[in-house]
Amino acid sequence: MKITQLRNRIVTYFVGSTLLTSILFGLSSFFIAYNVEDEFFYDLLKDEVKVVQAQISQGQSPKPRLNFVRYIHKQEQLPASVLTLLREEPNRREFSGENGQHFHLLSLHGQQGYLLAEVSEHLVVRKFTEGMVYFLLIIFAFACLIAIVMGFASYKISKRLLKPLDDIMEILTNAPVDKLPQGFASNFNNDEIGAFAKTLESALARIRAFINREQLFTRDVSHELRTPVTISQGALTLLKQTELNKQQTSLVQRIDLAQQQIEQSLSILLALAREDTLVRGQSRLLLAIEQSVIQQYEHLADKDIKLAINVDAQVEVPIAQASLLILLNNLLGNAFKYTTKGKISISYRDNTLCIEDTGQGIGNDQQMQVFEAGVKGENSQGLGLGLNIVKRLCEKLELHYQLSSSGSGTRVEITF
Repeated sequence: MKITQLRNRIVTYFVGSTLLTSILFGLSSFFIAYNVEDEFFYDLLKDEVKVVQAQISQGQSPKPRLNFVRYIHKQEQLPASVLTLLREEPNRREFSGENGQHFHLLSLHGQQGYLLAEVSEHLVVRKFTEGMVYFLLIIFAFACLIAIVMGFASYKISKRLLKPLDDIMEILTNAPVDKLPQGFASNFNNDEIGAFAKTLESALARIRAFINREQLFTRDVSHELRTPVTISQGALTLLKQTELNKQQTSLVQRIDLAQQQIEQSLSILLALAREDTLVRGQSRLLLAIEQSVIQQYEHLADKDIKLAINVDAQVEVPIAQASLLILLNNLLGNAFKYTTKGKISISYRDNTLCIEDTGQGIGNDQQMQVFEAGVKGENSQGLGLGLNIVKRLCEKLELHYQLSSSGSGTRVEITF
């Protein structure tokens, strides 16, 4: 969220709260005025009830003192508009009649009869309603003016208070991609934002140290592993020039293929670590599948598993052979390792490679995280890196990947 948006929200909340308070004040003023007026008439009627009850107890004819109050002996003598509403709401004491009439009604407790006050000419609040509205509108306009002035002032204050956050954002935005900022916390005051700057600088320092370690590891791997790979490749070349029997020749060829795969995989994994561009190409899918099955076949030894491959021999996919083998070795390796019986199917249709097994499956709580580094099942003997490599390769090569799993097996799809 931008800091300017935060400032605008502060001003909006301030102005809105001021206007809302003004509106509530106006409404409450009307409510209080009308309520006070009604209670005033009710108190007058209660006094009249005492007078009338005293007159009745002395055998006199009941006659209220106030000229707008009259005594009603029977309910049926009430005005029709009052009588209708009273029958629907027996406890009601305020009624509206015809031609703008307004009544207040109070029964004589313990005696028959009612006192009915027609107060239309005595409604002070209603007479001054228009004036009250104008008065409240003036107050509201004055409140709006104050809110605008205070909103402008709060904007200036918030701009000054949030300037350190602007400075932090500018430092982070202008920092080079390959170099995290450092030493900026000392430029801020010793307050909450200064404490935040120190915490942020400390976190960036830890991130920078972690990145440096990863960069050193990548450089060391690139240097240290290539040397023994080159030496062993040279030894294999010399070994091929010696006299070998048929079995030895086959083993040397397998070692040579594994050697090449190590070198190619090393280049691809280093490219992923450095975010380099991976070389694309065209590869025969079936040939790569067969090569991967041979390399992973030891995981199928002594298992009652049927392996079904439904891939046309002429199918080619837009990915280099080395990258394709890494994908297949990780996916087929998982299928071979965690399937103890049943069937493993490998098929290709509509540009989608599907690998499906009848293994133990992946729990629902892990399916959303299984492609993250270090995430693995309870029975896994690996490091939890295989599917993460698959994910990173697919993202790098713009391939779509999808995994679904249940207690009856796992299905992985790669769309090229």
